[in-house]
Amino acid sequence: MDGPSRHRDQRSEGRSLRKARAGVMNNSTVEPGSHKPAAVKGMRIQKARTQGFCFGVELTYKKALSETAERADVYTMGNIVHNPLIVKELDDKGLRNVDSLADIPEGTLFVRAHGLPPQTIQEAEEKGLRVVDATCPMVTRTQRLAKKLSEEGRSVVILGDPNHPEVKGIAGHAPGAIVMNEWPEDETEIRRARRIAIVSQSTLNGDKFRELVGRIAAMNYEVRVYNTICSDTQGRQKSARELAREVDVMVVIGGAKSANTRHLAELSEAEGAKAHLVENPDELKREWFNGDESVGIATGASTPGFLADDVIDKLLNWFPEAEAVWA
Repeated sequence: MDGPSRHRDQRSEGRSLRKARAGVMNNSTVEPGSHKPAAVKGMRIQKARTQGFCFGVELTYKKALSETAERADVYTMGNIVHNPLIVKELDDKGLRNVDSLADIPEGTLFVRAHGLPPQTIQEAEEKGLRVVDATCPMVTRTQRLAKKLSEEGRSVVILGDPNHPEVKGIAGHAPGAIVMNEWPEDETEIRRARRIAIVSQSTLNGDKFRELVGRIAAMNYEVRVYNTICSDTQGRQKSARELAREVDVMVVIGGAKSANTRHLAELSEAEGAKAHLVENPDELKREWFNGDESVGIATGASTPGFLADDVIDKLLNWFPEAEAVWA
């Protein structure tokens, strides 16, 4: 047994320890004029409400396990999710990561959660490859919407990172789309656009979405707005915000290349907490903590839930008097 399954079976002792030390959040006091609980003796640790894989990553992960169990010629163009632990597990099971279709002699192209441009999928099929589409359903929805809006003759604007594979995949469905991650210095293109329709990368920071939509709408007569940030991302951002207001330090767990994980750290900082982004418990540093602060734990959408428990176990080992608080 290996990968996340092996880790789950090794955590029963740590879980018992955490529960034995658990407190009740509702019994804490709050300083007047502050959202944060009053200072308490010893560290307090609390997890954000939303933890573990989002449903899209869960579907992709299970499909990848199934494919690699049945075939030895499964290829993916880029890591299927932005989490090194999961990537390594699937690599060990035979999922081969390549840069281009030219690197796949035959077999199966496994389309990762972020999706691929339709031109790439068509080329794979013409090459005779078997294509397994494991694109997140929320991303597929946005791809289809962008295609429909483009065919209606609208100027499609995609809010998101132009270098992110999800955004590249969406743009492939809407040739000529404007991709915007920050407000451009040269506004000519966006000012000249007509009948604008806005969609978004599924993991975009909600504040950035609202800011860019507001600026586009302020200078264009007709703007249709489709908030395609996925519900899981919005829920994670909301729970991380709420927790960051109550704690001194936030530990955000996820892949360093994960956009949604980075956004959780950014939001936590914006709410006044000191945020540290780690991929696993080994990256925690003892000097980040003094032992009497409140600590929040949040995870990205492609982070296995047990990693949050492992981080808590490490903190409890460092600070035996710490209290794990369960909301």
